[in-house]
Amino acid sequence: MQKISDFRSIGSFIRTFSTMLALSIIFGAGAAIANAQAFTEGFDTVVAPTGGTGSAPIPNWWAQNNSVPVGSTTWFQGNTAVFTSQGGATNSYIGANFNNTTGTNTISNWLLTPNRTFSNGDQIKFYTRTTTANPFPDRMQVRLSLNGASTNVGTGSIAVGDFTTLLLDINPVYDTGGAYPETWTQFTITLSGLAGPTSGRVAFRYFVELGGPTGDNSNFIGIDTFEYIPAAAPAGDAPVDFNGDGKTDFVVVRNTGGGSGGQITWFWNLNGSAAPTAASAWGLSTDFFVSGDYDGDGKDDIAVWRPGAATVASFYILNSATSTLRQEAFGQTGDDPTVVGDYNGDGKDDLAVYRGGASAGAQSTWYFRTTANGPVTFVPWGQNGDFPAPGDYDGNGKADFMVQRNFGGGQAGFWRLTDAFVAQPVVVFGTPTDVIVPGDYDGDGKTDIATARGVSGSIQWAWLNSSNSAINYRTFGASATDYVAQGDYDGDGKTDVGIWRPSASANVSAFWSLGTTSNTVSTFAIGANGDYPVPNFNTH
Repeated sequence: MQKISDFRSIGSFIRTFSTMLALSIIFGAGAAIANAQAFTEGFDTVVAPTGGTGSAPIPNWWAQNNSVPVGSTTWFQGNTAVFTSQGGATNSYIGANFNNTTGTNTISNWLLTPNRTFSNGDQIKFYTRTTTANPFPDRMQVRLSLNGASTNVGTGSIAVGDFTTLLLDINPVYDTGGAYPETWTQFTITLSGLAGPTSGRVAFRYFVELGGPTGDNSNFIGIDTFEYIPAAAPAGDAPVDFNGDGKTDFVVVRNTGGGSGGQITWFWNLNGSAAPTAASAWGLSTDFFVSGDYDGDGKDDIAVWRPGAATVASFYILNSATSTLRQEAFGQTGDDPTVVGDYNGDGKDDLAVYRGGASAGAQSTWYFRTTANGPVTFVPWGQNGDFPAPGDYDGNGKADFMVQRNFGGGQAGFWRLTDAFVAQPVVVFGTPTDVIVPGDYDGDGKTDIATARGVSGSIQWAWLNSSNSAINYRTFGASATDYVAQGDYDGDGKTDVGIWRPSASANVSAFWSLGTTSNTVSTFAIGANGDYPVPNFNTH
């Protein structure tokens, strides 16, 4: 496999295990930050927070009981003696009740979702209910904070802290007779009015005045099957995220069939999961690995593109939503298929290839298809010798056409054509031999121009913030041994620099990442010497 120290020493677009040509990375597949951030919570395991100081009843969530005084309960695992769950195991929901306070007082019990970067059109869905024929009215609010990862819910039962935006108030006048649903009922909230992509959290607030064991109000509520569904995918930056939790998963592929064209097996561990590594036989060693969200369910699909004899090539996609095979002829041998992305903003990755100009200076062309077996759109952009770098650089949910080109004088230039086919000014950044590693490093919902290069045995990363035009540098990884594999490994909505490091020793090969926000190094051992990291799936 080609290491970062050997950038572009081979001018082929074809990645094969038989010749072991591993080249650089561009996150051209996958429906970027939006679908990368999508997640579902079924509340299978809830650890009740202690006291009112705040803690995580579920990984990456946060809770605090601001009732005064705090009662004997906070948020807890569903109680099947009261009612069973909406889905999953009978107790797989989260609950709160009148014992959140004592006597007759105001209940203010908060449950905060993980931090996400929100955009207009994002949807929040969940089910909730109270007891059947409830004589003690319940109430719950859904609130929004746009202050990043803040957990500031104020102090006391009336305060709301940073969560000043009220999205939903269920039964604010304390009616009975089903005003708070007495059977599992789904609510959908669509975000609007945001000035642009903004980092924050959503909060559930069990808020009941005159509540408590001796109060006229408050009884027992449950919440189940929470979903955060981003509106449109800023295309081109998504990590390899097979469970839709907003984190890049640890995935490698291995030639288990042997030789050129041998069977490939995918090995993965879902980021943050205690489950053992899973495996799936899919594809051949001569295929390109173009994992992306082709069915729009917020989860990446296992996918390959297979060059064929003469001018025949096909995509083979295992849809995560239905576990069915989608096979579709598209492109021709010699094309670069790693430019798949969401070109029409529908939240699904589209089949796409980039066809370089046939001779020096000749026109290059992008081809994509937005519906299965539908018409093909072709866009002339770039020229022979350019390297494609698609992404949603303007944050409108659609992939733009970007190429990196030798600008002269030892510099590289980035030429962009928007999805509306409007040419943008050239951005001079990096050198012609840099590897393109675009992603959303500043978390503003837009792709940032980014590169990596080998410097004195290390890998130096650089990116240009789309939010403020600041240039950032990180040194991370070894140029002679490591493969670039950037992605959002910590789920904060920002791309992290990352590498996969193979080792001849058993159980030592591992992914390493450096959190963009936290500046914390994380590692996860997976794979073996000779494997290929799927998050490094574009070619130069």
